[in-house]
Amino acid sequence: MESEQKKAERRQLLEEERIRKQQKKEEHQLQKQLNQAEYPRKPVRENTQSEIRRKKKSEELEEKQDFLPVTWASSYLPIEKIKDGIIYTADHRYVKIVEVLPINFLLRSPSEQRNVVFSFLSYLKIAPVKLQFKVISKKADISEYLEKIQQEIEAEEDEQCRVLQEDYARLIRSIGTKEAITRRFFLIFEFQSYDGNRKPKEKEVYQYMRTTVQTAKKYLAICGNVVLEHENESRFCVELFYQLLNRRTSVTVPFSERIKLVTQWYQEENGKESLHHIPVTELFAPKTLNFKHRNCVVFDGVYHTYLYIPSGKYRMRVPAGWISLIINAGEGIDVDVFFFKQDKGKSVERIGRRIRLNRSRLKETYDTNSDFDDLSESIRAGFYLKKGLSGNEELYYMSMLITITGYTEKEVEWRAREMAKLLNSQDIGTAKCTFSEEKAFLSSLPLLNLDKNLYQKSKRNVLTSGVAACYPFVSYEMSDRDGILMGVNKANNSLVIVDIFNSEIYKNANIAILGTSGAGKTFCLQLMALRMRRKNIQVFIIAPEKGHELARACKNIGGAYLKIAPGSQYGINIMEIRPSDQSARVILDGQASERSELAMKIQSLHIFFTILIPDITHEERQLLDEAFIITYQKKGITHDNASLWNQEQPGKYKEMPILGDLYQVLLEKEETRRMANILNRLVNGSSSNFNHQTNIDSDNKYMILDISEMQSDLGLATFTALDFVWSKAKEDRTKEKAIFIDECWALLSTNELTANYILEIFKTIRGYGGAAVCASQDLEDFFSLKGGKYGKGVLNNTKTKIILNLEHKEAEVVKKELDLSEAEMLAITRFERGNALISTNNNNLLVEFKASRLEKDLITTDRKDLKELKERLEKYGETAYEKGGMSK
Repeated sequence: MESEQKKAERRQLLEEERIRKQQKKEEHQLQKQLNQAEYPRKPVRENTQSEIRRKKKSEELEEKQDFLPVTWASSYLPIEKIKDGIIYTADHRYVKIVEVLPINFLLRSPSEQRNVVFSFLSYLKIAPVKLQFKVISKKADISEYLEKIQQEIEAEEDEQCRVLQEDYARLIRSIGTKEAITRRFFLIFEFQSYDGNRKPKEKEVYQYMRTTVQTAKKYLAICGNVVLEHENESRFCVELFYQLLNRRTSVTVPFSERIKLVTQWYQEENGKESLHHIPVTELFAPKTLNFKHRNCVVFDGVYHTYLYIPSGKYRMRVPAGWISLIINAGEGIDVDVFFFKQDKGKSVERIGRRIRLNRSRLKETYDTNSDFDDLSESIRAGFYLKKGLSGNEELYYMSMLITITGYTEKEVEWRAREMAKLLNSQDIGTAKCTFSEEKAFLSSLPLLNLDKNLYQKSKRNVLTSGVAACYPFVSYEMSDRDGILMGVNKANNSLVIVDIFNSEIYKNANIAILGTSGAGKTFCLQLMALRMRRKNIQVFIIAPEKGHELARACKNIGGAYLKIAPGSQYGINIMEIRPSDQSARVILDGQASERSELAMKIQSLHIFFTILIPDITHEERQLLDEAFIITYQKKGITHDNASLWNQEQPGKYKEMPILGDLYQVLLEKEETRRMANILNRLVNGSSSNFNHQTNIDSDNKYMILDISEMQSDLGLATFTALDFVWSKAKEDRTKEKAIFIDECWALLSTNELTANYILEIFKTIRGYGGAAVCASQDLEDFFSLKGGKYGKGVLNNTKTKIILNLEHKEAEVVKKELDLSEAEMLAITRFERGNALISTNNNNLLVEFKASRLEKDLITTDRKDLKELKERLEKYGETAYEKGGMSK
């Protein structure tokens, strides 16, 4: 054995050798650094910089991995980052999501449907080769709408109207939690590289995405669709994933709150420096993600199961828009449709080869063999595809994935069975993604990444025309953010909320309500009026027929019910020049030369006297004009507007003359005595209620002018009422107001001057920030005067039409005027009370009106309902409305 001394010497030699090698290595590295500093070389510097970048990136990556995430699902989701609205996926693809607003495709005429499909087909020819159309359905989020209602309640000063607002909020909450469903439509595509050998630059990707979005926007606009552009596209994408992956949480926790929670977590758990390294997936990843079930995936407490349509289970022939059956199936049914364009040359070659192969196999089979029919059908299909490809068509592979959600495993299984039954009734088969739920979940994300196995099972060859027939944007919703609730869309159970004052959506705020007697016109009119009043909109209602039906609601919300009738305590002085608020006009337009208020009033008085004396001569007009000026001069009023003001009562006008004062002036001359004698009936006769000073509160927000008992002087009473409300409506252009005219046919069919005045209101009220709403039956009378000139003029200046039940003859008239389809006309003749067709912005939808019990008590005109209400009033008195089921 070696002695201990020799061992020690050996160790010392080895140590010295190691030290020499280390020193030599250090000297070599030092010399290398000196050489690089003295003689820099470009390749060496580049390598050094790239090494530094790689080292920095690896350090950041290690730093990220060291952070404690909020949930492990954030690292599972295949998304690296979202920048400029572009999604960078884990498999190094670039994906863009575009939101598209749908149209009401199903209620369009067949010719319009064909035009939409052909326009969509034109887009497909220049669209990206890979497309995903995603439709998400869920319960409508009414939280923002309820917040606005609460703000309006707090701002309301009238106690009775506040009760109506609270009742309205309860109705919205009830409908929103039980019935209301909303759908969103998305188009997803990815960056298509023409040079697969190099990695594209971000600028190149961004430019491609921007160009493709603009192309989709232009072509889909021809179909009638609007492509939404968001202020922050990246936030839009992140918020979409948040709502998609957190169906339950997103209802109660807004996205802004989620950002705060994630930020707070990272700061507390990982330190302040970690805030710059939060993965984008943390902002929308669900807290739980469970793949343990064989037939469903559970995340955020919601069960998801997936169905697909196998390749051989599609219908051979389908109508345009056929997937609306699936899209409108109900709440929690999401649809993903994938289209993959194939190379045309290769497809033709492959189809030809398949045809030849099947032909040779067909010779070996007997015509009684089951394979004979399959091969024959395959050959016919091959020739069909080949014929299409020889023309202008392209070949696509299509796959459809259906996501079904529920809050329990039993619920989601029941929905899946019902969905399978629904599709089976249309000869469409389905299959479950059993033991492939995870792959289906990843495929259903808006990332255009269908799993290969699901693709092989579900792909169906289809030509461009077949793809166009799958036009997906078919479920139209009319849910404006700040409008009034009309009811529920019968086609898809979405809330119908209309904001007619939104000039970005509607060209004007006018509405026409048409229906037969008993169809619910007055109910609809009052429902709209009450809901406008609760939004603090000034409401005027002129009732030439059955005005008493409007009194109950008016009284119970603190409105002013003014019955203009012989012997009535209320009166409107037709000769009154009313003070107008010019502050808004001065602010908007500046000080301008003042017009003569007296001259403007005399012009309207000439119309009044033309109605009173239809055969008035030109000479009498001139004499009448002089009489007007003399009458006002006796009160100290001239063409100088300063003469209107009362010096003894600053801020108020002088006392105005009345018809009796004019009557005395007309009696003074022999030439005007005929006019005085005719006017005498309005001064001293049976209609002397015209000879009064105005004694009504014009500032009330809900005012009804009942002229139904002025049938002998309906034209005069109508003009007087219209003149009063029109002067109020023109005061301030910045304030919203609405003029309702019930039973409009009675005014458009009696007097041309009255009809012309009404038409002028419908033409010009938009310029004063207002809305004109008319309700009418007897459409023959509505279009009777001057060959329908005034009836058609009113409809032409009305952007929104509400059509209730009509008799067949009336429905034919409406069909012609509104260009309705046969299906829509048939539906109108079969409507039950409370149902209507709303036509606006070239879209028609069927709506079921929704009213609370309190609203129904206030506005119903049905005999049975009135009888039941009378019994409650007799039994409970003032608490009758509360006993009806809604708090008064």
